[in-house]
Amino acid sequence: MIEAGGGNIRILYADGTSAFFDPEELRKRLEKSFTAARRADGWIAGEIVLAVEYALRGRDGAPEGIAAAEVDDCVVRILEDSGYAGVADCFRSTAAASGDLGKLTPEAVEGYLAEKLQLTGPAGSELAARIRDAMKAIGAVRCPPRLVLELARYFRDCAASPHLPQALPGTVSADGPVLQVHRSDTVFPSIRAEISLLRLFEGSGLNPPLTELAMYPVLVPLAEKLDAACPELNSGTEKYPLILTWNGIREFTEKWLCYDSDISGETLLKRSAAFSACFLSLLKEKPFKVFFR
Repeated sequence: MIEAGGGNIRILYADGTSAFFDPEELRKRLEKSFTAARRADGWIAGEIVLAVEYALRGRDGAPEGIAAAEVDDCVVRILEDSGYAGVADCFRSTAAASGDLGKLTPEAVEGYLAEKLQLTGPAGSELAARIRDAMKAIGAVRCPPRLVLELARYFRDCAASPHLPQALPGTVSADGPVLQVHRSDTVFPSIRAEISLLRLFEGSGLNPPLTELAMYPVLVPLAEKLDAACPELNSGTEKYPLILTWNGIREFTEKWLCYDSDISGETLLKRSAAFSACFLSLLKEKPFKVFFR
């Protein structure tokens, strides 16, 4: 699942470095903490990450950033309040000392990819070689781990064949509703909306590729339905944040938004993001988070 949207929260580390808040990094730390505490319900890590990010975004002031220790305190507080005191103890031992977590030499890249992205074997070696070539081209003797991860994702997307679309996990079948909205009262109380893009446009009578103008007659009624559903699901005066998930976004983009058959993964993602932004502009209830699935 790809996470889209949301502003940037700068995290300040004790050694003077800083980095933008990384939800995926926090989720992995939480999953390791659940495993260390011998808890089998590590799936709830994603809910805790949402709760933490929502709390951070709601803070006033602090334009220079938020201390990493404050973020960890927020996580520990949510864990303890949710009945995971043992997990909280394990989480405290995983605190990040800096925003960089050190610098990687070209020789260390392959091992780092194996640890962080589980990329091993010939595929991992080939990707590491491309990253080392990139480091050499820019004259980088050492490279921040975050840049290595970004390069890995970029090269991996470029290598993916656009002629072999893969089925995405969680894509719903063609005979269900286009829009599903419900309230979730888990660790992060929120309104969850899922939209099946393939279902939405299969019955639209339109022909691909679509322009933004051609999509409006389909998107406007959908936005109105979602806007109408949110107030009904809110509890009294409390307003729940909205989380939107696009189901089947890659297949939809390939079929309905592409003007050529040879297109890179990076371009697919950009076109998906542009489509999502078009729909969000029609909503009165702006989502806190948007996921592409």
